[in-house]
Amino acid sequence: MKKLLILPLLFIAFFANSQQVILSDSAQISLLTAEPSAPIYARWGHTAIRVLDEKNNIDWAYNYGIFDSSKPFFVLRFIQGKTDYQLAIWSFDTFFSEYYNRKSAVYEQILDLTQREKQKLFDALQVNFLPENREYRYNFVYDNCATRPFDMIISVLQTTPIITFSRTTTYRAIFDEFVGLNTWDRFGIDLLIGRDADKKIDTYALRAFPSYTAAMLSSIILENDTISKPLVLETHKLSDFPLQVPQEKGIFSPNVVCCAILVLLMLLSIWGWRNKFDFVLLDSVLFLVSGTVGTIIFYLMFFSVHPLVYPNFNFLWLNPLQLIFAFLILKKSWRKPLSYFALFNTFTTLLAIIVWVTRYQVMHPAFLPLMSIYLVRSILFFQNNFKR
Repeated sequence: MKKLLILPLLFIAFFANSQQVILSDSAQISLLTAEPSAPIYARWGHTAIRVLDEKNNIDWAYNYGIFDSSKPFFVLRFIQGKTDYQLAIWSFDTFFSEYYNRKSAVYEQILDLTQREKQKLFDALQVNFLPENREYRYNFVYDNCATRPFDMIISVLQTTPIITFSRTTTYRAIFDEFVGLNTWDRFGIDLLIGRDADKKIDTYALRAFPSYTAAMLSSIILENDTISKPLVLETHKLSDFPLQVPQEKGIFSPNVVCCAILVLLMLLSIWGWRNKFDFVLLDSVLFLVSGTVGTIIFYLMFFSVHPLVYPNFNFLWLNPLQLIFAFLILKKSWRKPLSYFALFNTFTTLLAIIVWVTRYQVMHPAFLPLMSIYLVRSILFFQNNFKR
């Protein structure tokens, strides 16, 4: 399918770069919004600008959501938050088919722009598509495929836009809307993002999320001394699919799985305590996992440019030192000195539980049973090895 699209897309790119097009009076510009679909990268939906001018044989979708995963060190740069996205011009049919195949509903908001505003926006998009301009440093919440179209539209308006849509919320609350609460996607996000995600954000920040981009656009009133009109002239639903919502129920949800692990390991711990059995291998595996996750959190906090990852108080119960601890406890001679680390880990895990309870940083509900496991195993390790 992708190979079949190469030639028409190359033709569009060549045509777009090689000609100065004057839009006809019948040209219309609209915002396209695709609803979320199942994959995690598509849970937020998508946004593009459509330019339709039948007299000039133009029906293009300007898509700011393209990246090249074949670039050198792509994965490393992604982890560092240094991913470059770019603007692509697709035929509208290509854009529509992409989201139709994903079973995502697509909405179109036709903008009530003057001819001068349409031309100015079209010219700006063309300039933005030039090879030296089309690439930009992607940022998930500040500069992405939804903020770019919104800001481009606002920038060409000759009349003062008044945004009547208003909502005060947090980034974490917005994430809940799109990935759910008791899901593994939310579980992973809550591990990696920190307290800044719980700070209040204003309405303008919501333009980073396509459905809110569309809502904000619909709410805009254009006003000056002579006119007062909505920016959106018409809204059409181009494809009709039910909204794909995250599945939060089931025995394999984070809350159920983590509580089951807690019960199992508590029973093992009680048996081991009564029978003076250390379960050293179990502790090694547990702290190997927590230390690995802690290393990722540490890297994101101090070496990446991702937003919302610093400070992250999950660092209290998940830290890179646990990785070293996991290996050293396998050697018996190290266990007594490592009991001091187990005591340290007990106190930091207690602090993490206090953060969880007070919601100083909002954490996933499933973290509490996991914290309880690490707390109990740390206490037992200290008790079993301190006096040896």
